Amino acid sequence: MEERLAKDIRINGMGQVPGGNYGKINTDGAATIQGEVRCASFTANGSLKLTNSIYAEQFRLNGTGRSSGTIAGGKLRVDGTMKLDGDVSFSSININGMLQARGGAVGEQAHIDGGMKLDGSAQYETLKVHGLLQVCGRLRARELDIVMAGACRASEIRGERISVRKRLGASRVLAWLSSSLAPCLTAELIEGDDIVLEATKAGVVRGNTIRIGPGCEIDHVEYRVHYEADPGASVGRAGQAP
Repeated sequence: MEERLAKDIRINGMGQVPGGNYGKINTDGAATIQGEVRCASFTANGSLKLTNSIYAEQFRLNGTGRSSGTIAGGKLRVDGTMKLDGDVSFSSININGMLQARGGAVGEQAHIDGGMKLDGSAQYETLKVHGLLQVCGRLRARELDIVMAGACRASEIRGERISVRKRLGASRVLAWLSSSLAPCLTAELIEGDDIVLEATKAGVVRGNTIRIGPGCEIDHVEYRVHYEADPGASVGRAGQAP
């Protein structure tokens, strides 16, 4: 019984995998995973449908994926598009394309080249985005670097080092993902130690060192050490915290 549960699975063409514990799962074609799965590694080339949650130490998708549950594990790489109803919980995430979840995302580090859309919140130690980032909830990252190729948003952004810039010369894929919207970040609150912003609309920006660049519209800036604003920025009021 234990030997059967730990076996490897390979699908070429169309096929289904029942829920359970496995070693390696490899699919080439159109695969459906029925039930909850735990495995050491999961590699899917083509189309993938997950009817439940999955845990994999290494998860790689080349193509399109759809999950009805949560995906979690060690390392996640998506080259294509992945949509899911649950949360995304991986230590390391690398997305070349689009990741969209009705839940939230949590992990150590994430690199997004394309887009990530979350109905929930996001929390990472390091988060680097080239493209789109849309978080309906709160965004927390010790180090946050966003190079925008379209409309980005979060209700609140908190971190230590926060950098938001516009991307010049975006690729065709990123131009399509942006839906022809000008690069702009919108947030109610941005709070951190070292903050550099471009093309950002925010109610409050609070931090130690704050640099407000061109295209920004900020209602209130509260700084502790240093503050500067580009002539092309609009700041309602700025004051040094005691």
